Amino acid sequence: MLGTAIGDALGWPNEPRAKNRKKRKEVTDHFVEWTRSSNNPRWHDEKILPGEYSDDTQLTLSVARSIIAGDWERFFAEKELPFWLRYERGGGGALLKAAKTLKKGYLPWQSNYARDYFNAGGNGAAMRILPHIIASAEKPDIKKLMLDVAKDTRVTHGHPRAFLGAACYAYALDYLLKKDSILEYGELVGAVLDGRNEWGAFLDSGVFGDWINTAQQFCNYDFSAEWSFTLERMANRLKYIQEALKKGLILDDKKVMTELECFAKENGAGDVAALAAIYLSSRYANNPSLGIKIPAFSFGADTDTIASMTGGLLGMLFGISWIPAEWQIVQDYDCLIRMTELLLADNKKEISGENSAKTGMQKNLWTVTPIGKMRLIASKHVPNGKIGDIIIEKWQTMLGQVLYTKTVQRVDPSLSDCQSDCSAQSSQQVVQEVFPRQMCIQENLPTLRRTVKDESKNITTQKQRLSFSLTPTAIAELLDHPKFAMNFTLRKALIIADCLMEGKLNQAEIAKQFKVQESVVEQLSNYIKSE
Repeated sequence: MLGTAIGDALGWPNEPRAKNRKKRKEVTDHFVEWTRSSNNPRWHDEKILPGEYSDDTQLTLSVARSIIAGDWERFFAEKELPFWLRYERGGGGALLKAAKTLKKGYLPWQSNYARDYFNAGGNGAAMRILPHIIASAEKPDIKKLMLDVAKDTRVTHGHPRAFLGAACYAYALDYLLKKDSILEYGELVGAVLDGRNEWGAFLDSGVFGDWINTAQQFCNYDFSAEWSFTLERMANRLKYIQEALKKGLILDDKKVMTELECFAKENGAGDVAALAAIYLSSRYANNPSLGIKIPAFSFGADTDTIASMTGGLLGMLFGISWIPAEWQIVQDYDCLIRMTELLLADNKKEISGENSAKTGMQKNLWTVTPIGKMRLIASKHVPNGKIGDIIIEKWQTMLGQVLYTKTVQRVDPSLSDCQSDCSAQSSQQVVQEVFPRQMCIQENLPTLRRTVKDESKNITTQKQRLSFSLTPTAIAELLDHPKFAMNFTLRKALIIADCLMEGKLNQAEIAKQFKVQESVVEQLSNYIKSE
């Protein structure tokens, strides 16, 4: 898990789609701080700190969390992927489309996106399947492992290149996991080649029958024939790697990676990444640090994913003793170890719950989200031209993973396009949309003024003289209030304001009745004015 994150963080600044502001990249032995030109949710410059990773590790942790939660396939599709859209960093097109489709409540192969889905053969599946291998460490069953990897792949990708790339990588990881003697030079390649009947077996019709029928309807190719063609091509390339490794010291890494299509148009395919990682981990089995650096700085290749997957293989072989001190600052180092320990545990869910309960007793500023409780630990504003700011918030899960979310804050008070959208969502729990700041400021910060109307005929004289109003400034103050920003709805805010104007209960009593922090009630009371 640590090798995966290290390779990801080291290679991400050099990945073609990373949009690194620095055009001339250098080979280094350490992580670097860099500036990313991001278009989510609007164009802005985002500072990436040394050791921070991309979607490769994010989704690896998402899969791990799903396995720990139980019923992993449903949890990953219904909770993790839709939520990932709130904090994703560098996600590929197929992953983003699949996640957005799942967020709408549709399976990708049963949606308008079906044709694109069955053409999605990228490495977005292969890069995240490591937790399945770790979770099966104590009860090895290669057929079940291959089935889980195929189910995981199906959630986002529909092309054989994605399935076979993930399966091939999983088989290599599993082989190294079970290895209890010294790995001979080139042994891994031979083992994967010999095991192609296991990792290359066609999808189980008993599990994937309906899915395969759907594939045949929407594919612009014959799925079964494409599967066989891809498998044969991978086997031939494994044989090529075997021969190449025999050259030893005179071996040219770039030439081999070129032959494996690492610099070609389809360099992001699942089979390409898997084969490249197997080659590099075989070539540098005696020097894991160099083995990760080579792909991380192979400019023009999918540097973060290939380095991440190579790191996964080398980490599986060597553990953590090889990791240099300068790489131990990788994002979420402790979290990655903790998640690995949970994956290895028999009672994953129970232990995770106990840890969460202990953390909850120590802290009380936790927000409930679809993937568990999180807390806000920092917030900053980044300029977005003349329109306003991008608010970047840093969150931390109970197991220690750091996530960054972004929202737009408009500065033009004349814009009120989202006013109707706000009222339509007012009765929904904000946790369904992840964070309450999204109630209104995702697109515009409108001039919003609402007067609470009394529905009771026996209204008091005091209440008739009071009004509850929110100006743009007031809205900004509420959205910046840490307690108000936690699991709150507009409807509850209006009811509390109504109670305050009635004057029958004091602030402490209102807070207790509606199960909110007293500071929230106090903040709302600031916007009640005497007319």
